Amino acid sequence: MKKYIKYFILMLPVVFLAACIEEYSLTDEAPTAEQAAFNFQATADSDNILNFTADQEFFLMNWDLGNGATATGKTAQGIYPSAGTYTVTLTVFSRGGSVSSSREVVIEKTDPLLLDRPIFNFLTGGVEALNGKTWVLDSAATGHFGVGPDPSQAGDFPEYYQAGPNEKAGGGMYDDRYTFVLNNFGFIMKTNGNVYINAAQGSNFSGAVDSGVGDLRAPYNPPAGLTWNIVEADGAYPELTISNGGFIGYFAGTRTYQIIKIEENQLFLRFVDQANEGLAWYIRLIPAGFQSGGGNEPAPVPQPEPEPTPGEVNITLQNLVGANQKAWKLKPAVKAFGVGPAPGSDAFFPNGLDISADRACLFNDEFIFGQDGFFAYDAKGDVYGEGYLGISDGCQEESKLTGTAGAAWASGEHKFSFTPGTSSAKPKITVTGTGAFIVLPKAFNGGEYTTGPPQANRSVTYDVIGYVNEGDKEELTITIDITNNGGVFWTFVLIPA
Repeated sequence: MKKYIKYFILMLPVVFLAACIEEYSLTDEAPTAEQAAFNFQATADSDNILNFTADQEFFLMNWDLGNGATATGKTAQGIYPSAGTYTVTLTVFSRGGSVSSSREVVIEKTDPLLLDRPIFNFLTGGVEALNGKTWVLDSAATGHFGVGPDPSQAGDFPEYYQAGPNEKAGGGMYDDRYTFVLNNFGFIMKTNGNVYINAAQGSNFSGAVDSGVGDLRAPYNPPAGLTWNIVEADGAYPELTISNGGFIGYFAGTRTYQIIKIEENQLFLRFVDQANEGLAWYIRLIPAGFQSGGGNEPAPVPQPEPEPTPGEVNITLQNLVGANQKAWKLKPAVKAFGVGPAPGSDAFFPNGLDISADRACLFNDEFIFGQDGFFAYDAKGDVYGEGYLGISDGCQEESKLTGTAGAAWASGEHKFSFTPGTSSAKPKITVTGTGAFIVLPKAFNGGEYTTGPPQANRSVTYDVIGYVNEGDKEELTITIDITNNGGVFWTFVLIPA
């Protein structure tokens, strides 16, 4: 019965869309200005909070509320704390085209109660900060910039990638300044000449070039007279919108940001990539002059962990395979499983935590190397599930992979090859086969799987960056670059099983 309910729910959007198309009658005729007319009235709470309602209904209806905010649908609500005249525009769409209708809204008096709100005070410094409050990227802290899945799938942090301290220096956003003024909701953006933009947005910026740190850098001087607006809806994160021509930090096609967290000295924002709506970007800002490390001295900038030189890694094929076959598994310790901006780092995840107890099903897996290129994976009956495997998150029975997109990543036999290190190159271990991997199924050279099945007969190569064999201690440290440009590395420390 549960399956039928699930299928019915999944079908609802399709049925609803079909109903909408029928109800809204997407004719070939362009709408007229009269059809885009709308009315408005003040709410019972305040004369400065207005409800707008379109006279007719169309499949797509966009509002520009004149205060920096936008909305979609037949109805919208605008908040206007300050006295003044605002131009509100509704644009409606049919198959034949679109048309806009505008009306002026006159707010007679400023409503101080609407201005004296914690979220406004944190953002602008409040009514006493006549020149507003200026924010900058928290560039010295790990995770000041990153990316994760879209908000419908996400937690509240950049799961896919977090930039390390000052990692994007030269991209164009670290010297930018963003000032929010409470008076008339003014927004001042100072770029110092260049901005950092998503590669898909390059055509929108004349003179965009490779930034040298990923994506593009472009010359840009924002217009004067920019504004900001915040909309707070029940059960959702507040949304901060910058008027056309302005943006914050990194331009990915949008000027609307979810406020995940705002405090006196922290502003953490999420925004959806308009060229890839399956991705959400994150930026963390601090007030200009504030040191995220606390105190009056500048916060120390963490230095990249030293990368072993090739000559320091002395491992042979015999070390790997033993007398005939040798099984390896993850070491249950801090930094034995992690992702970071350099080989050996776990700064992006889990950042100094020992996850061996939480993910015991990862730490009991065995990776077996034998003579004549024999390689096998033994999950020991359980796996750590993730969406790309076609099963739910968390430790669970390996049998649940049967019949899923991730079935090829289950226990099985494959092949491997070993390349000894030289004075100029690290030793390498390459596993080959459909679903062949060491420790993490989703990671391959230059990328990560987001869905299964794995590529047929793929080879995945790991650099050996450390090997210790002294007394009772034997450890093998391997890493893999999932960006092919030195941006993100997964690192695993293995010990004999």
